Amino acid sequence: MQDFSEKIQQAHDEKLGRHLVANMNIDAGETLLEERPLLVAPHWECAQLKCAQCMEESYVMCRKCQVFPLCMDCSQHNDFECEFFASGAGSRICKDLLVKNYGICALLKLLLLLEDPATRADCQTLFERSVNLEDYRDGEGMWQEHEEQVVGPLLASGLVEALPTQQLTADVLHAHCVRIDCNAFEVTGRDGETLKGVFVCGAGLPHHCVPNTVVALDEQFNMKLYAAVPLNAGDVIYNSYTNPLMGTSQRQHQLRLSRHLDCSCSRCQDATEMGTHMSSMKCRECSAGFSICEIGPDGSGNWRCVDCNAILPAVDVHEVLAEAGDALVDAKGELQVYESLLVRYQQLLHPNHFLLLDIKQNIASILRAAALMNSMEQPCKKLLARRVELCSDLLPVCRAVVPGISKLYAIALFEYLLALVELIELQFAESDLDKKEYVAQLRIGSQVAKEALDLLRFEPENSAEGYLSDRISMELERIDSDLMKYGGR
Repeated sequence: MQDFSEKIQQAHDEKLGRHLVANMNIDAGETLLEERPLLVAPHWECAQLKCAQCMEESYVMCRKCQVFPLCMDCSQHNDFECEFFASGAGSRICKDLLVKNYGICALLKLLLLLEDPATRADCQTLFERSVNLEDYRDGEGMWQEHEEQVVGPLLASGLVEALPTQQLTADVLHAHCVRIDCNAFEVTGRDGETLKGVFVCGAGLPHHCVPNTVVALDEQFNMKLYAAVPLNAGDVIYNSYTNPLMGTSQRQHQLRLSRHLDCSCSRCQDATEMGTHMSSMKCRECSAGFSICEIGPDGSGNWRCVDCNAILPAVDVHEVLAEAGDALVDAKGELQVYESLLVRYQQLLHPNHFLLLDIKQNIASILRAAALMNSMEQPCKKLLARRVELCSDLLPVCRAVVPGISKLYAIALFEYLLALVELIELQFAESDLDKKEYVAQLRIGSQVAKEALDLLRFEPENSAEGYLSDRISMELERIDSDLMKYGGR
């Protein structure tokens, strides 16, 4: 299931457990690991039946086992899964098992993998790290979700009695759910729906908020892990399991919920977040200063201005963040509401604060959707210029928090490129730009497109990023065509 580069090797220590290290120097872009998923399944809350083979929507059941759905394009699925319910102990289970409780799909697949002698060993890495269930009971609703959507229905189905050798209890099933969640990456099906793919090696890499690797997933859900930056012999291979555009306290909170991990990486230890100030507040005492947390990334302490040393109580920071978070939830996609929030919180937060970036992303998305839906018969240059400005604001932060080969930065460049080209084409058509000015802007667009393509050059062709590369190449061809026409090259 896994294919390791000869330039990495397994290591073990008390802090990281089993992990991978470079055993020689590695160039950025070199493939470190290729892995097929142990299983791919919908999220727990999914109620729509999906094909057991390709994970597209399905309303037809396998003719042989009558349990697993199959789409019109797939005539069969996993032989062991099918045979288990077609004959033997599984034949006594209700055929409506998945129809009535489709949320159990991921756990059902894992149990059958454990039951199959041919795949049992593939699952063992999942069980090397013990699960402390007390950490999860009543934790932010996760336990309740598993109990209601997965564990309870599965216990009631009679499947436990059909798998007596596994000695399945409610606690064992809860632990299996946790293992699935902790070893899953979000993957995208052919129909665009998000699923979870369990990768026993790729998901077992230690976390760092500034990872030195990139995860690539193709249409068949195969993973390729490659180096984001040059690695030296002895370097630990890290992945990231958080959103890099979150502030430190938010990343820490997410890691505690999803992986019960307290991160102490270089970014979490840096109150300025690599110079971006994504969690910094405006000082209330001086006009130009910004306050940073002086004790810990969880905000448990006062905040001090880097210019005048004025103290900003942590309780005031938490109050602002909670208020802003609630306001974002209540905005519900309303453009003017987001713009008002931006004006309001720009008075309190650093320009790069993660909440302001969130607001700007929402505004830019609304403006792009309006353009795609042709909701503006004559697109307003002011709104297009606003979109360019917002996309431009995101670029330096994306570049800073994910250095090296960065899909995040490549996508941000693409959004900026689309906004820029749409604006300058309209400005040129309405004579707001002369030919010389238009060519100068086209050349900026050309450089942006080439930079984005360079960042995506290691992505599989049959992946979402591979298709994005094709889209960027098309834009570059259009730009180069106009440069030839108006710029003489």
